[in-house]
Amino acid sequence: MSFEELYATSGDSGFANSGTPFLPREPDRARGPLAPERSPELEAALAAFTQQAQAYREKVQRGSAMPAEQVRNWEAMNAALDAFLARPVEHTDTRDLTRARGVMEAELEQDARLYGDMPGSLAEAVVVRVGRLIVRASTLRRWEQPPEPSGPPRLAWPVEPVTITSLYGDRWHPITGQLRRHSGVDLAARRGQPVGVADRGVVLRAGWNGDHGKMVEVQHDGQWVTRYSHLSEVLVTTGEVLARGDVVGLAGDTGLATGVHVHFELWHDGSSLDPLEALVAPEAAPDASEERPVARTPAESPVLTSQGRHPATGSRP
Repeated sequence: MSFEELYATSGDSGFANSGTPFLPREPDRARGPLAPERSPELEAALAAFTQQAQAYREKVQRGSAMPAEQVRNWEAMNAALDAFLARPVEHTDTRDLTRARGVMEAELEQDARLYGDMPGSLAEAVVVRVGRLIVRASTLRRWEQPPEPSGPPRLAWPVEPVTITSLYGDRWHPITGQLRRHSGVDLAARRGQPVGVADRGVVLRAGWNGDHGKMVEVQHDGQWVTRYSHLSEVLVTTGEVLARGDVVGLAGDTGLATGVHVHFELWHDGSSLDPLEALVAPEAAPDASEERPVARTPAESPVLTSQGRHPATGSRP
């Protein structure tokens, strides 16, 4: 089982019967002054975990099943992380978060390369903890530099050039023939075209989501959430921190779709909003006021201004 497959385990969990995006249970604001404290208990647990994991790896050949001792070692580490994450967010030190995430990801990758298989439930439990570490770090950064109160965020277009093929609101569905709420906008795209995240944020979900096909869901500052649906490939993992413009996947027609396009949604507090209220013209300033673009092709516009750490070819580094 590869490292990517292990991380994909969490991508499909929790999608069934989900009408609105899932938000991590992190507080919106600090309940007191930030007073970070290093955790010697976490450091001791990480040191013991890596030492034992290395000892177990030295006893087996490549392709062997993960020994029961290493399974218990992972379970003990997960329990230590749960205890660490149970402490007040205000007392969490970002250095502990960075250290724990690095150890978990490195050990998971080493085990994925050595062992022929890893229990699916264990792999998912590990990925969930890594995601919580990343979201906790994002929460602390948000508290240290809180966004200014305002309306919808100013979002970048997921794909360029911009051609909107279907607007937000009620419409007759092109496949079912029923009058349904279209909770986003459809953007024309080429098959395999990189799809960029509209603003910096943390990946909440990455995987299959019914009619949406392969979908990525990202939480942004102020509890805003964006969705990117019908992707042919997903190039991010749950809990990953993204910069504005990072590639989340490649355009496709998975799920209930009549052709290749990107279905883009904007959510806030469990309700969908018209994304065109937040999207800015690719070359406009954040405070520029102009009519909503319905079909616009900017001259010599690149596919994406930034592709983060994900290459346009779709392969992971």
